Amino acid sequence: MDSRLKNLDYAFNARSIAFIGATETVLKWGFLILNNLVTGGYQGSIYPVNPSRDTILGMKAYPTVRDIPYDLDLAVFTVPNRLVVDALDDCIAKGVKAGLVITAGFKELGEEGAAVEAEMLHKARDAGMLLIGPNCQGICCPKNRLYPWMPMLYHPPHGNISFVAQSGNVLNMLIGPTVISGLGVAKAVSSGNEADISTEEYLSYLVEDPDTEVIVAYIEGLDDGRRFLKLSREVTRHKPVIALKGGRTRSGMSAARSHTGAMAVSETLFEAACRQAGIILTSTIEEASVTACAFVNRPLPQGKRVGIVTGGGGLGVLASDFCTEIGLDVVPLSSGVLEELTALLPDWWVPGNPVDLVAGLDFNILKPTIEILMKSGEVDAVMFLWIGAPRREGEKGSYKTVQGTDATAIWGFMDNMLVKTYVELHQLMHELQIPLYMASGLHMSDDGDDPMVSSNRPLIFSSVESACRALSAMAEYQAYLTAAR
Repeated sequence: MDSRLKNLDYAFNARSIAFIGATETVLKWGFLILNNLVTGGYQGSIYPVNPSRDTILGMKAYPTVRDIPYDLDLAVFTVPNRLVVDALDDCIAKGVKAGLVITAGFKELGEEGAAVEAEMLHKARDAGMLLIGPNCQGICCPKNRLYPWMPMLYHPPHGNISFVAQSGNVLNMLIGPTVISGLGVAKAVSSGNEADISTEEYLSYLVEDPDTEVIVAYIEGLDDGRRFLKLSREVTRHKPVIALKGGRTRSGMSAARSHTGAMAVSETLFEAACRQAGIILTSTIEEASVTACAFVNRPLPQGKRVGIVTGGGGLGVLASDFCTEIGLDVVPLSSGVLEELTALLPDWWVPGNPVDLVAGLDFNILKPTIEILMKSGEVDAVMFLWIGAPRREGEKGSYKTVQGTDATAIWGFMDNMLVKTYVELHQLMHELQIPLYMASGLHMSDDGDDPMVSSNRPLIFSSVESACRALSAMAEYQAYLTAAR
């Protein structure tokens, strides 16, 4: 890793922050981002900078950064672009190591803005100061309760997935499914125009971050494709990188240039570079996020052989089709394995893979069935598909005739049993080191007493397709690692 990237530590682990452009005017970025920083629980020192105010949000304000009589790790810029360069001079004089330039109006607007951006970058690099942005939404590091970014009152929990996105809005949407899945964020950065630090450099930094297990990147353009390939290949040999590319079409490329001033790169070349670098390409925001979640706390499949266990025949048919279409192998099971399964399953089951439980409601056979597949040596991964009981929040049975019975308690019992089974299967996966992909329509409660609600809760895919894609991505990554050795 380039030694200058170590200055990112001053951003993500900032002990003191100068906030340039701080204000109490609601709906201005200088308020919204500062308010997020304060309400997020940041424990370091915050020094608002505003020449027109003595205090802001109860904190002493300073006319300029030079007037702050304390050491500073990070400066956050929310002033108009014409004022950023002068404020940067003040930061350089104070020895600030990292700057987060939220302000827009630079190279994305054309030559004049590009000239100002170049001047800003020249000054910062000469002084050894590192810049994030400009034209970005901010960063977060939940471990440090650090949220100097735009989403109002948005403070995702600490976790093992890090995000780099040239779009702040896409960054927020990538993080959303992660939080819903019960996981969290190690570090996140809206990289914007990437005047100083490129996506691949953020990857180089994050690969050495002990809190980061998986990296997700949203990329609109590249300045140096060869450098991207070189650095990314070094990263992916240690940690998986999930990528989502924006600007895949002519209209998308045009939008990217006006959004972040990104240099267009053809989709074909980008895909080829990613394949060579071992980067996992995805096509939607949800797919990128869910695929990243699949890598957390889960062993890699050693091949593409899949065993499928399903609570209904239709799910098995769809899973078999989709697995085959994306290059996974739904293998036939040996007679010995089928005999073991026959001893457990109802007399009317049809031996084969998928293993159809024929709508059986005996939860006691789920773990033994999956364990037989995992121990067989005939599959590299197992999928367990169960429809669950999708219902509206708070929905209860309502029957007006004497023949009807409120079955809410029965479904609640089944949901609880399934949750317990998921936890047991999650443990079994780690004991046997055979990855398990569980998909269900079961609604996961946010109740603090729910054993599923924890940083280590099993990931439940919301669809058969998302589970298949995640399995395929992990199998491809394992194949890349094997070839790279």
